[in-house]
Amino acid sequence: MVQIAKQATQDGTFTVYVGGRPIAWGLTSHAADALMERLQRR
Repeated sequence: MVQIAKQATQDGTFTVYVGGRPIAWGLTSHAADALMERLQRR
């Protein structure tokens, strides 16, 4: 299974990583959580 993670950035937004690669950035915490949940259901 590929690792899915989010990390906070200095500007207060979040980046979502899949397998160590950034796939989305500039997200709110809620949006990052929602994206991670959607990706995990695949």
